[in-house]
Amino acid sequence: MERVQRLRTAAVAADDENTIKRRTGELVDIAQSVESLIETIKRLGNGVAELRTTGVRMNTELAQKAPQVVAMLYALSDSLPNQAVDASLNEAKMQVKAAQGFVNNLRLSVEEAWKAKRSREVPAINDDLITALARSGIEVEEIRIEIERAQGTLAILNNRAIPELGDVERLTRALEILRSCGKRISELVDPTLAQIILNTQETTGMPLSSFTPEILAGLTRLGILDRFWVRLR
Repeated sequence: MERVQRLRTAAVAADDENTIKRRTGELVDIAQSVESLIETIKRLGNGVAELRTTGVRMNTELAQKAPQVVAMLYALSDSLPNQAVDASLNEAKMQVKAAQGFVNNLRLSVEEAWKAKRSREVPAINDDLITALARSGIEVEEIRIEIERAQGTLAILNNRAIPELGDVERLTRALEILRSCGKRISELVDPTLAQIILNTQETTGMPLSSFTPEILAGLTRLGILDRFWVRLR
């Protein structure tokens, strides 16, 4: 009786090519949605695990429900190839819709927590000063490279809505590098001397009276005094 029923179903379907195409399209759409949802939940799960390493508390209900949703999606994926030709797909579509709602809520929770984590104050770096120091002959290339790499890492992390495994460590490390570089620059050149070096590279330069004995001593100590010229007007 089962075989007869299958033959009848196949015969009915064979008479309507559009029905077959529509049915095939629906199954493909559901299968692709299920696959995409499973991958998204895995990625969000990694994000949750990463944020928890820093003590961030996520929505407990969402975290507990995630394995159940994944199991449901796997079961749905396994059942699709065995769907009868004329079986209703409404239940499958409802399951996909429910999973999409869950994923949206979980994504929002992870994105908000990650955004809050990235909102830590970024140490200020005076790029103009670094350029001015380099032009003045002070060796700052190593510091510049470290700063550029750290800033590049921060740019990547800021453009990543969901953290990947290791991102919290990368964020912490990049901020530490910028903080360290800023300290090294401040130890290399005191603020007053740094401002003099910056201003002398402007078109108007600096008045000769600005070069006090202390400033001249600082430039001599850095070995760049011979790079400064007196222009008479």
